[in-house]
Amino acid sequence: MITYNNAKLVIGSGNYDYETMATMLDMFVMRNRITATQYNELMNMMDTQKEAQA
Repeated sequence: MITYNNAKLVIGSGNYDYETMATMLDMFVMRNRITATQYNELMNMMDTQKEAQA
């Protein structure tokens, strides 16, 4: 849960590189640090921010 909360804070701040964070989330879900549901939520947050910046 700590990994998920930390990732959500970073993504919410907008202070991250999209590709780097996506790779980190991939690794977190592979190592069972976050659930697939949490992964999808975080990726959706990132995608929404990316679309808003475009």
